[in-house]
Amino acid sequence: MAGRRKNKLQWWLDRLNTLTGYKEEAMKLYDYMRKQYNIDAYEKGYWAILKLTILSYYIDVYTIVAKEHFKKILYIDLLAGCGLNKIKDYDEIIMGSALLAAKVPREGKEFDKLVLVEMDSDKARVLEDLLQRFNVDVEIINGDCNERKTLEQIESIINEEDNTHFLAFVDPEGLEVKWKTVEALLKMNGDVVINYMCSSVARTWGNYHSDKHSNKKEGFYKRLTEFFGTDEWLKVPYIEGNSEKLFELYLRQISRYKDVAIPTRVQGLKGFHYHIVVAVRKTRGSQGWLDAVYRVKRYVESTTPEEIKGIRVNLRSTHTLQK
Repeated sequence: MAGRRKNKLQWWLDRLNTLTGYKEEAMKLYDYMRKQYNIDAYEKGYWAILKLTILSYYIDVYTIVAKEHFKKILYIDLLAGCGLNKIKDYDEIIMGSALLAAKVPREGKEFDKLVLVEMDSDKARVLEDLLQRFNVDVEIINGDCNERKTLEQIESIINEEDNTHFLAFVDPEGLEVKWKTVEALLKMNGDVVINYMCSSVARTWGNYHSDKHSNKKEGFYKRLTEFFGTDEWLKVPYIEGNSEKLFELYLRQISRYKDVAIPTRVQGLKGFHYHIVVAVRKTRGSQGWLDAVYRVKRYVESTTPEEIKGIRVNLRSTHTLQK
């Protein structure tokens, strides 16, 4: 029992140390960004570290496996940001998902191209500048990921060459990415990693049912229906603790397009949690990739909030930036 717990926590620490091992480089990029563009990194909670830790592991395994079976592999990020994140309360700068996609893959296993969508033109310009320091082909799409022309541009890049596959990351803060956008990606030849933010969805759902927001009811209805791609969410009884039924609906929607949809519940303190879903269409060469996803699921879901708190303390003591 004790051995299993040690192995599990060591897995987390190894993964976190990989992520924060880029700290010095991230800080140099941050200083450059502040001086050159007067733009700050996007501020996120500590749980972003756990999410990016999991994504980094997926990137590593995916590129190893996919490189053996496809002529060309792409990384797609619908909400790429400026490339850097500032973690609240820790005074720490870490690389965001787009920079990790350039940094994490092993030599000879790199993505052939990064396709990064960012609506804010200033952030898109910074991201392009920062990525010039990495030996990777990058296409920055300065636009709204929900617009048809953006999705058409992504599909055009995917179809440039036969036997191309991709890993896409969909990481909204709430309900920004509409179902029609997710659906379009799911129909294409690639695997999709989706972050489902339970608290944001539940809050919007609660606002719809609240008398206090009755004058905004139509707007909340539209947001939820566009997010789920259906108004079946109305059938979920509005009672305490029932918001997970909404996630089950979202997972069913994903499963309409992919053979395998593996959800991993990332548990935080005080009931906070979110789900990371890996959606895959089975191919002859995908088993090693799926095994890794299930392995992550076991490690993450068996980690208690108290253990997460311990990881936070360890991370703080070893990786806090010098002020």
